[in-house]
Amino acid sequence: MELALDADIAEMAEIIARRPPLDLTNVDIPALRAAVNAAGWPTERTEMASVEDIVVAGRARDISARLYKPRHGDLLPLLVFLHGGGFVLCSLETHDNFCRALAKAGDCAVLSVDYRLAPEHRFPAAYEDASAALEWAAANASALGCDAERLALAGDSAGGNLAAAAALHASSEIRLRLRHLLLFYPASDPTASGTSYETFPKTPFLSAEMMRWYWQQYVSEPAYLADPRVALLRSPDLAGLPQTTVAIAEFDPLRCEVEAFCAALTEAGVDLDTRRYNGVSHGFASMVGLIGKARLAIDHGGARLRAAFARSA
Repeated sequence: MELALDADIAEMAEIIARRPPLDLTNVDIPALRAAVNAAGWPTERTEMASVEDIVVAGRARDISARLYKPRHGDLLPLLVFLHGGGFVLCSLETHDNFCRALAKAGDCAVLSVDYRLAPEHRFPAAYEDASAALEWAAANASALGCDAERLALAGDSAGGNLAAAAALHASSEIRLRLRHLLLFYPASDPTASGTSYETFPKTPFLSAEMMRWYWQQYVSEPAYLADPRVALLRSPDLAGLPQTTVAIAEFDPLRCEVEAFCAALTEAGVDLDTRRYNGVSHGFASMVGLIGKARLAIDHGGARLRAAFARSA
């Protein structure tokens, strides 16, 4: 199927198409990570009142993190953010401008978490880091100068999977303080079997082949394909999620699994807002300043966050 891309993303797609194809049978993963980190797109940089690199105490190890504050003054709500990258790629640096934009749009502090990556650290390592970071944030929000009673989670793609999984399996005490879950095209089905893998096999920032390869790096055991900590649709407790916002890309191999997850949330009675952004592909929201609809998705998510934080507990 030919993708009728918006003009701004079509220009980026042409640049990507000129790059040599990646041989997934023989990938030098450290080199690929270095290339991704070095070849960042010139996205818009939002100025912050403060940005601080900190260390979060995890269960298995200390976890590097970065705390963004858009302004000084009142105690800010705290949003824990998990970056995308197929559980294999990306870092605090690749999503720096995305986190800055979210902090500004949501008028909240953002704690970006540098969780362990596959295949060196397969499932459940990234999930465990995400859960530990949420627990640490809940316990230490006041020490960070944030409001411990107003927490939220966010993530894009693989990070969306981790954010939702962390919310689903959080303690009852933390769930009471979780005001919102903000997901950008969250990876929801490790079997990678949805029909949109065939409908949209190759999009500018993600191909069906690449997503299947990502899952293979992260999920090492067949039994884990049904584990509710990674297979979001297998969770028996979707009704326990907080108010949720999901951004969907029109052209995305993951689109049908994201839509299925949204349908399951609606069926479970979750307070859900979904928006599909036409003319763009998976990964668009992190391209703020380059893709017009990235700003729309971030601003909408930010408005939902602000409204959730403004509600009485």
